[in-house]
Amino acid sequence: MRKKPDTKPELIAAYSLQAVLILTIALAVITQEWLWVIGGFISVFIGFLPQILHKDVRFTLPWQIELFIALVAGLNVGGMLLKAYVNIPYYGLITEFLILVLVALICFALVYIFDEYWDGLMMDKYAMAFLVAVTTMASTVVLEFIKWFLFPYLEPTAEDILISLFAGMIAGIATALIGVSLIKKGKFEVFTEEMGKQINEMVIKKIK
Repeated sequence: MRKKPDTKPELIAAYSLQAVLILTIALAVITQEWLWVIGGFISVFIGFLPQILHKDVRFTLPWQIELFIALVAGLNVGGMLLKAYVNIPYYGLITEFLILVLVALICFALVYIFDEYWDGLMMDKYAMAFLVAVTTMASTVVLEFIKWFLFPYLEPTAEDILISLFAGMIAGIATALIGVSLIKKGKFEVFTEEMGKQINEMVIKKIK
């Protein structure tokens, strides 16, 4: 089962995604987006699947990442179901920027964890930052293709695409610099400690 939340922020983060799912289903019913309703119920079912099967799922994310995921998911729901992507200026750009910050943060955490626990990877913190920045910029390109394929009605111009790519670059570099700063202060180790132990047990020990 999931680790029981110990603090108020952890408790809020633990239930934030469930709250977003419930909100998604409610908005989908109101706007009669039945595909979203089905998707919402499937997501809720998947969330409760370990309890239904009585499986012990021990993997947990840092509460900051859980809260960030819920925020990004909530913004995307608002963009899609409430047409905020079309009706609110720069809503899509802000959402995309936060998605890319999340990608960069998870990427940095994973690289740091593998560097700490796996003998096959030895990276300087600045090399980690460079890798994270480049990966985030590459993710921006992938995200633009996804947007073009799934949401053709948005009709982005060449200028919109360039702005999105620039936002991805800023998101990657900014997150990388913050990550380096946290490593220097010893805070990134605390941030990734629980997640690192779990990945070490579930993945890294099996590939050593």
